Amino acid sequence: MNKYFKLAAVAAAILSTQATAADADIKNAYVTGGLNMFAFDTEVHNMDKAIGPWFGFGYQIDKNWAVEFDYHMADSDIDHPGITTNKGVDISLMSLSGVYRYAPVGQNSILAKVGLGRQEYDSSANGSVTETAIRVGGGYEYYIQPNLSATFMWDLLYSVDETLIDSLPNIGLKYQFGDVKSSYKKSTKATKPAEKPAKAKPVVMDADLDGVENSKDMCSNTPSGVRVNAQGCPFDRDADGVYDYKDECVMTPAGAKVDAKGCTVKLEEKVSIQLYISFANNSSVVPEEYSTEIKKVADFMKSYPDTKVALVGHSDSSGSAAYNQMLSEKRAAKVADYLVTKFGVDSARVSSRGEGEANPIADNTTAEGRKKNRRVTAEITAVVAK
Repeated sequence: MNKYFKLAAVAAAILSTQATAADADIKNAYVTGGLNMFAFDTEVHNMDKAIGPWFGFGYQIDKNWAVEFDYHMADSDIDHPGITTNKGVDISLMSLSGVYRYAPVGQNSILAKVGLGRQEYDSSANGSVTETAIRVGGGYEYYIQPNLSATFMWDLLYSVDETLIDSLPNIGLKYQFGDVKSSYKKSTKATKPAEKPAKAKPVVMDADLDGVENSKDMCSNTPSGVRVNAQGCPFDRDADGVYDYKDECVMTPAGAKVDAKGCTVKLEEKVSIQLYISFANNSSVVPEEYSTEIKKVADFMKSYPDTKVALVGHSDSSGSAAYNQMLSEKRAAKVADYLVTKFGVDSARVSSRGEGEANPIADNTTAEGRKKNRRVTAEITAVVAK
């Protein structure tokens, strides 16, 4: 039989298998094909290696075992000094094999194959010769897509008639029909005995769906998704009274007072210092006896570098209001200069202004009252942690 006629016959058989798929369950069937190489025992066959196509189809019996029919073909030349013309040889192999896969269908797997085949060598020089061959091989299957895989096989052909071994390495593509993932689960389930219906479980109420039934839940309104303990309450790892899912400072020290966010409360207090300098009548000269008081202000400001001072100058009501305004401003400016030049306070932290005779603190009709009104005052406050 001509090799092309055989190829057409095999292809027709495969197409026929697919054509009847509408009337049959082919969920376990597959088609395959690719390239092969016949590597001969040259001492007996006297033929060159030959490469050609192969086609086949199979049926997956269960998740590990399949039966497969395939047809291989190639062209070779006789390698013998006595034959110089008509050296071409048509080679074909038909075989039926069992294929075992170590992993279930749908997974990459090592393959093992054993079967029986019929080889034919057709040449003008020697006519047609047929041999019965035992086929044994192994390889690997790699899934490209759920139903499509690549196969890599190396088979040995043991000729029963000639007592020799040829090699048949081959590669191919395989298409599996049906749902590969579920095809081999259904038959397994069908063999299992029917399970007894499960006893109805008592209904357990769990209003907040935290896994702790209402009768045992001490925190019955826990938000969805929050991890809870055996009592149904959210975790509070640092035991500060703020649940972890609300706690922005999860590991505060034991016993520390915390705010609503679970963070340590910073206790603060205000500290302040006051300044009062009395001036002589119609004078803006800073009396030397107030140097110690001014130094205290300077030291306070150095201890609390964020503080600033606003010096306010005043006068009594003697003279015109305009003159008294100027004099009060001058007195405040003098004290400011004293802080900066003598005690090194940054000028950017010191300001001064005058209020003239507008804000007396004593009676301007008496000498003692007027003395109290001729003044520069200031109060500096800082907030510090306890």
